[in-house]
Amino acid sequence: MSKAVGAIVVTVVLAAWAYIALTGEPRLPINIANGSYSNRCCGTVIFANGVMTVADQRVNYVVEEDKVGPYVLPKEYVGASNGRVIVRSGSFPLKLRLDDPAHPQQVELVDDAPGGKAYFFVRGDGS
Repeated sequence: MSKAVGAIVVTVVLAAWAYIALTGEPRLPINIANGSYSNRCCGTVIFANGVMTVADQRVNYVVEEDKVGPYVLPKEYVGASNGRVIVRSGSFPLKLRLDDPAHPQQVELVDDAPGGKAYFFVRGDGS
């Protein structure tokens, strides 16, 4: 009997671990972020069906939602600093917060430097 109980406990623990490891934040439709967003100091960020074009680079992304709200999660670090948008390959990505899960009108990029601030990019394509 103790072997059966032990096997059940191990199975439940492994199933719980697999569930936690394999499920992330809820995904939102990738196209909700589609559009061109600009900031006077830092330039323009374009989202198009999972590919962000910024600073002459293309970065893949997904759109998800957590307890705080919707966000774009790029595959690489994308932020703003010193009047420009920065992409760092191989660096930990930050969530780019959207203001609305259905029809976002702005996206927030942050400066990860100590004391860095947030930069808000406003949708400029009329969507």
